[in-house]
Amino acid sequence: MITLKKYQVEAVDNLVQNTYRLVKRPGARQPLVFKAPTGAGKTVIMAAFLNKFCEELPEKLELEKRKACFVWIAPNKLYIQSYNAIKGYFSEMRSIKPVFFEDITDGGIKPNEVLFVNWESINKEKNLMVRENEQNKTLYSYVNQSRLNGTEIIVIIDEEHMFANPRTARRANEVLQKIYPKIEIRVSATPTTNSDYKTIVERGDVIHEEMIKEGIILNPALDSYTQEDGKSLDQTLTDIALKKRKELVEAYEKLNVKINPLLLIQLPNDTSEDITLDDQKYIDSVTQYLEVYHNVSVKNNRMAIWLSGRKDTLADIEKPDNMVDVLLFKQAIALGWDCPRAAVLLIFRELKSTTFTIQTVGRILRMPQQRHYPDPLLNQGYVFTNLSKDRIEIVKDDMNYITMNRDIRKENYKPVLLQSTYINTRIIRNRLGSKFRSAIYETVEKMWGFTKALEETSIYDRNRNRLGEHFISIDVNKIEIVIPENINLTGEIEVKLVTETVRFAKTQDELNILFRQFCRSNVVPFAVVDSAPVLEMALKLLFEEYFGFNEFEAIKIILYQENQPQFIELIAKALDRYKVILEEKANIAKKDVVKYQWEVPAERIYNELYEEKDNPTHVLEPFYQYVKASNPENKFIEFLEHHKENFEWWYKNGESAKEHFAVPYIDHYGKESLFYVDFVILLRNGITCLFDTKTVGSDTANAHLKHNALIDFASERAKSGKPTIGGVIIGKEISSNLVWQFCRNKIENTKDQTGWEFFNPANININ
Repeated sequence: MITLKKYQVEAVDNLVQNTYRLVKRPGARQPLVFKAPTGAGKTVIMAAFLNKFCEELPEKLELEKRKACFVWIAPNKLYIQSYNAIKGYFSEMRSIKPVFFEDITDGGIKPNEVLFVNWESINKEKNLMVRENEQNKTLYSYVNQSRLNGTEIIVIIDEEHMFANPRTARRANEVLQKIYPKIEIRVSATPTTNSDYKTIVERGDVIHEEMIKEGIILNPALDSYTQEDGKSLDQTLTDIALKKRKELVEAYEKLNVKINPLLLIQLPNDTSEDITLDDQKYIDSVTQYLEVYHNVSVKNNRMAIWLSGRKDTLADIEKPDNMVDVLLFKQAIALGWDCPRAAVLLIFRELKSTTFTIQTVGRILRMPQQRHYPDPLLNQGYVFTNLSKDRIEIVKDDMNYITMNRDIRKENYKPVLLQSTYINTRIIRNRLGSKFRSAIYETVEKMWGFTKALEETSIYDRNRNRLGEHFISIDVNKIEIVIPENINLTGEIEVKLVTETVRFAKTQDELNILFRQFCRSNVVPFAVVDSAPVLEMALKLLFEEYFGFNEFEAIKIILYQENQPQFIELIAKALDRYKVILEEKANIAKKDVVKYQWEVPAERIYNELYEEKDNPTHVLEPFYQYVKASNPENKFIEFLEHHKENFEWWYKNGESAKEHFAVPYIDHYGKESLFYVDFVILLRNGITCLFDTKTVGSDTANAHLKHNALIDFASERAKSGKPTIGGVIIGKEISSNLVWQFCRNKIENTKDQTGWEFFNPANININ
């Protein structure tokens, strides 16, 4: 089962809430916008939304209709990818049934079915799927029949921005008017529809969960690189892009991560099915250069080609360790194609617009292992173009993600070999997962002595006899299941009360509803909507694997009134065992602290919230300073530049992420946390200084804890022959001069500065 990220859970909840609000409103064709950046897992979020909404809908007695079916419309072949993704998601839970047009039976889309439709198959009146026929098998007749059966119609428009041009939008409106759904959920990274009802996933949350890269660095080649003699600009760009790919290969190898980063080379736009003579000449020149100068070709499986009339070496290209290094493609590459190892994009084309957006670079956004790495090179995507910097404009929404600001470490850099730390966080969700089945199997074997081991007698016979020993009736032909008075099986709003002696469940559908209610009632304290299907499946498989009972027999045995107490006890103990499994997993996760040797990064990327400053002593050049940096930070930087003759270099550290230097400490809540020191300084006498700028009394809860952890860190480092000082450093004005004080010992607060000494870079030493 897929475990959702925090932002995905929040998005699912918000989608469900918005959908209920719109279902209650009068009228039809009400838009709900779902905006999520590329790489956020929109399909997974939609799958989880469908599951939760359809699980809860039958219980919403205030609604006129408590059944819903869905029409999922997507351009090109994206509908097949979405179908497969949804089908895979529901392989265990079975609460939603994805179907194609040919799978529809009984003249309509059934409740909880999701019909996946290719837009191109319904965008013309002559198309078979919407054209009237004698059998009356059309999309419109199917949705009308579903509507007559009391089922709400909800349309999901995937990649909604693809329908934005006037001609397509007009036809889409005609199609949607004929479907006439209650709700239109419009899904896109860049939606064009406006609505009061929106579910938005912020890009920052996706980055924080390490699903996508921290940013995209755009390197306009004409500003930074000189063409070599005899080489064209395209050839020079190819050399540069391949060099970057090689740097990434080496970075992965140092971390012992088996990923082969992929360079994407985008050729001029493929506007027709046929490749013109000029196109072929261009393609030949690129492929020949790659083969002759870089030994990259289709023949040695290091190059793949994806063009309208040619597809070479594409098999398994998405796999992390696939040996293809370079993929040549045109703009018409398949919509929705995902290859997380893609890391570098080289654009060989005249852009219709010099405006760069996330859509332009979307192929290289994803992290291959859905985690960031301590080497910052691996957490960025790289785009090379033949445009100059002054010709490029980045759309406002993407300015903090696509950037051209980067600085490079100085060639005369002297290393410090600091041991940094990062913590891999693994959040344990409050829902049953795949391990629950093991928990219930383990519990039933311990409680009732069941087994799956081979013996002389039949396993099923042996285990069925054991059920009898525990007074559990299994003669399903004689078992009748009472329908409680508070259970509604008819779909009517008003529930007529019945006496328990005259009303029994007789059909499989009635039993399924009662079984679902039983599981929901007994899965607490775990999240009901997500966990009840897991419990249902576990109980069904338990009866199949231990007793040889089918699903119908299993449900009757469990729901039989005299059997229920034993199964309620079994479930409760299995849940307790599962909690222990989660706790064991959580304890392991808490210890997942990774230490590694840190150096100032070879290059660093800065977004538009940083501005270039003239600070020649900073180890990365040019120096980019945060526009909202605190006053103590700014003053300390001025101090460092004033005393620059005493430093080899100084470095302004980042405030989060694995690639920045961090020291572990226990915060005031008793939780293991990370402390990102503001400044790393190397003095000319070889002493390393690690300082965090504060004001008197600031960060009251944690300042002293961070300081003391840094004192311990410096002490341990000094023992290995690496002289180090550090801690909290506070500016103080004396006779109109700003001086800085720090303490070599542990402290209880930052207000009492008794025993603190002045930081004088000219004569600092180790006591």
